[in-house]
Amino acid sequence: MKSTDKENSLISSVKNALIILKLFKKDKNEMGVTEIAEQIGMAKSTVHRLVSTLTKEGFLSKNPRTSQYRLGLSLLTLGGVISMHKEIYRDALPRLNTLVNKINETVHICLLEKDEVVYLYRIEGKNKTKLITNIGHKNHLHCTSEGLAIIAFQSKKIIDQFLHHELPAYTSSTVTNPTQLRKLLSQIRKDDYVVAKDSYFEGFTGIAAPIRDYTGDVVSSIAVIGPNERLSEDVYPLMIQEMKAAAEDISELLGYYGEE
Repeated sequence: MKSTDKENSLISSVKNALIILKLFKKDKNEMGVTEIAEQIGMAKSTVHRLVSTLTKEGFLSKNPRTSQYRLGLSLLTLGGVISMHKEIYRDALPRLNTLVNKINETVHICLLEKDEVVYLYRIEGKNKTKLITNIGHKNHLHCTSEGLAIIAFQSKKIIDQFLHHELPAYTSSTVTNPTQLRKLLSQIRKDDYVVAKDSYFEGFTGIAAPIRDYTGDVVSSIAVIGPNERLSEDVYPLMIQEMKAAAEDISELLGYYGEE
């Protein structure tokens, strides 16, 4: 293939990928390959190839329950806030503000994106924190409370894949050993919360609880992050109670009312 032909083929692929991404709207946030192909008049095989590439790069994500696709959070890192992801949690903002006003610490809502945790909302407390947790910022799952609170409740297959990766140690307190991590994840599932002290950044503690959608699946987490002197062991009970209560309230907003 000539150089010009390769360039034209690449431009065509990029153009078609953008056309696919533009199909997803607030009132139509999930679609399958067949529907996408019908809407844009393209062969299913071509759409499947493009969708697979977009998913691999994080621009689309696949819903394991429906096998349909939705916009992925990689778009956040390009500077564009994907409104449909934030829209889902918009009704939770009053609850977050009430929580922040009560505990005076910075609170986050985070989502799972591949093998990383992505910060979707950040509400600043009166007590500032210097950690970089801006919207769209990504961290590894194993070293943050917000990441651990999500990955602990994923399927065995996803957890096995996660533990198969080489996990970096950010501090001497970062748990990277697969056996130890399995025990930690098991404990998180029992407790329904996690406390991570010094695991990502020395001198900081994160306390997080899982958020469930209407199916009962853990789709995100709520976390408070602050310096150890403020999030000390004597305030753990209060913070854990507040995180779990907020997570339950937000889960209800997503349609989850507890196990029957």
